[in-house]
Amino acid sequence: MNNKPERSALLEVRDLSVSFKTVVETSEAVKNVSFDILPGETLAIVGESGSGKTVTALSIMQLLPYPSAYHPSGSIVYDNQELLGASQELLQDYRGDRIGIIFQEPQTSLNPLHTISKQVSETLIIHRGMSKSDAAERSLELLELVRIRDARERMNSYPHQLSGGQRQRVMIAMAIANEPGLLIADEPTTALDVTIQAEILSLLRDLQQKLGMSMLLISHDLNIVRKLADRICVMRHGEFVETGSRKQVFGSPQHPYTRMLLDAEPSGRSEQPSAVAPVVIDSESVRVWFPVRRGVLRRTVGYIKAVDDVSVTVRKGETVGVVGESGSGKSSLALALLRLIGSRGSIRFEGEEIQGRKSKELRELRRGMQIVFQDPYGSLSPRMTVSEIIAEGLRVHEKQMSNSEREQRVIEVMNEVELDPNTRHRYPHEFSGGQRQRISIARAIILKPKFIVLDEPTSALDRSVQSQIIELLRRLQKNHSLAYMFISHDLAVVRAMASSVIVLREGLVIEQGSTDQIYDNPQDAYTQALISAAVDLELSSDQVGWVAE
Repeated sequence: MNNKPERSALLEVRDLSVSFKTVVETSEAVKNVSFDILPGETLAIVGESGSGKTVTALSIMQLLPYPSAYHPSGSIVYDNQELLGASQELLQDYRGDRIGIIFQEPQTSLNPLHTISKQVSETLIIHRGMSKSDAAERSLELLELVRIRDARERMNSYPHQLSGGQRQRVMIAMAIANEPGLLIADEPTTALDVTIQAEILSLLRDLQQKLGMSMLLISHDLNIVRKLADRICVMRHGEFVETGSRKQVFGSPQHPYTRMLLDAEPSGRSEQPSAVAPVVIDSESVRVWFPVRRGVLRRTVGYIKAVDDVSVTVRKGETVGVVGESGSGKSSLALALLRLIGSRGSIRFEGEEIQGRKSKELRELRRGMQIVFQDPYGSLSPRMTVSEIIAEGLRVHEKQMSNSEREQRVIEVMNEVELDPNTRHRYPHEFSGGQRQRISIARAIILKPKFIVLDEPTSALDRSVQSQIIELLRRLQKNHSLAYMFISHDLAVVRAMASSVIVLREGLVIEQGSTDQIYDNPQDAYTQALISAAVDLELSSDQVGWVAE
């Protein structure tokens, strides 16, 4: 299919290939891809992690780690200027000026030592030659343009003092500061709350229309692509397997891989637990208040009420979903139940009050309460092999176990989470994101716990990998009668996993009930807004106009 636009393209990429060379081998990341982007158009490149999307995007601005990365072939022409192989002086004129980029993770892309004002001003000083005072004034205008509340007060804030959504808005402000002709948006909404996602998408659309920008959108989330893209390139193993308009790709997908991506939405429903199923963990009026101290003497002048009088019950074999925006208290509640942070109120594990117990008294209970964190890469030690990571709990709680018995148990649990036991002597960086999450799950279940907190376990994963992890968690729950607390901002995943849901806002329970009740008949305006935002982003077969064979 020839999808070459008739109008003159702003960006022309022809036969682009990217290879990475190591001491051991050379791997092909991108293989002879070609595409155009028209003025004012949004082109999306979609595919799973490792497909070559980001490598393709970074090639445009020549941001790959050269010389280990190189281009065996290709041409990248921006506004009649060849960029591939261009001098660093020329590339500096284009980076951040004519071409802007929004990186995937703003927390690691923003400098933690510099204020927001300084970071936004920097590109204005470099490319526009503005004075510091003029750049600061323009930075304020940009922060207001990207709809940051109390922008003037935020000017002197540091990245860690902002929420995820605010940091993403700062990244957008930096990317559009010089009104570029092309904006590269690399996973601009990954791991953001559904309401924040909707706001960021709306913001990008408005800015594109106001500034007349073209956009290259990199994403694994087809819901996001459906909202923004004019044309779509589907990428797999470094190659485009399908290219077409949004209507063509969503309405009549031709390639099996495209159809697989469209079918990878979370599905199924969790069964309601028996009313007589034993209670694994329950709490009454749990409070997590963080003191606010000011003055020379650091007197307490108030409290941040992260969790305020929350009661929850989780039975054997049940999954309780906890939803809400960032800062609503979801993770604080889970950590309080696990006695990993201080709290007030009653917390009972298998009928025994554990609030107030000392660390030594809690040690034996720890094996029955485990947690799977949001970022498996950050929670796995890079210096330990997978075998050592998974077996760590056994070394603490099963000290009498021999090395061979411990090794056999690791092999068994790796098989259970569908990981090849022959890879157990590798390190975390040698695995994909989905595989690392399986390692985290294996580490949690090796002690045969009764209760597991799943804190955003699928938020940074591709939809197809999400579906695999959800099915794995369901199977483990059924086989071991596990009680789950499932924390997520992704309401589609929560609906697929949880039999009951707690909606939190600013530490308070806004609404609580069965999953069907919360999703089909929400009573509170805040819950209605969350559901509405999720439905607006949700991709259904009716909307895209095709049904899988």
